[in-house]
Amino acid sequence: MREEARETDPADRTGEISRDDHCFCCGKQNSRGLKLEYRYPERGRAETECTIPDYFTGWRKITHGGFLAMLMDETMAHSCISEAVNGVTVDIQIRYLKPVEVGQRIRVSGRVTRVKSRIMETEASIRDQSGQTVATASARFLKM
Repeated sequence: MREEARETDPADRTGEISRDDHCFCCGKQNSRGLKLEYRYPERGRAETECTIPDYFTGWRKITHGGFLAMLMDETMAHSCISEAVNGVTVDIQIRYLKPVEVGQRIRVSGRVTRVKSRIMETEASIRDQSGQTVATASARFLKM
């Protein structure tokens, strides 16, 4: 099946990073995306919830760790956005604390912990339906 070509923004041709509505995680125009809705309870914080689709299985009935990492990366990026800054991930560290079954509803929270020059330091966590923390992350973002 052939994908429809998207119209190219002139900024894309110059190498400038810009947001659009085709993001796999939060883009409303991505037909295969998660369409996550973010809340910003205060400046420097972001949170979202989702039910893990079964097609993100790693081991039997267990969510693939890469999916959890992606959710925390996106949520930390949104914590930067809540500071009115677009950024790209420079590095990320993930810690998996407990397996998460697919089909569960999870809550992902992120926050900016420090800003120095063009680097924003962030952290995130995922909590399962019972409120237990199942994964944590920290990352640095480069302001764009």
